[in-house]
Amino acid sequence: MDFKDLAKTYGTPLYVYDFDYIENRYTTLKDAFAGKKSIINYAVKANSNLSVIAHLAKLGAGADCVSIGEVQRAFDAGVSKYKIIFSGVGKRDDEIRLALEYDILLINLESEAEMKRVEMIA
Repeated sequence: MDFKDLAKTYGTPLYVYDFDYIENRYTTLKDAFAGKKSIINYAVKANSNLSVIAHLAKLGAGADCVSIGEVQRAFDAGVSKYKIIFSGVGKRDDEIRLALEYDILLINLESEAEMKRVEMIA
């Protein structure tokens, strides 16, 4: 692939993704756990490009999100609500409330105090 030509054609910055490579790596990882019940969740903070998230969702991946904005991005990309994990420190009450309303797979609790806040909000 001639990246200089692509840069001339489309300008920079230019992001080019190899979906075949992404699919191969995902499939290799998924196959390693074929005998076990598992979900492979993509860390949205690594790259929040909707096309990348959507491609992984079509392959069966979930999403690991550290903000409610990332949770919403996962939904926008077609990730099933039962494959979304909301992690991260410093979750605000409104974010916890939305995560509960969205009925996602789980909220990853970072402390006992956060657990009590989630219980109170729920």
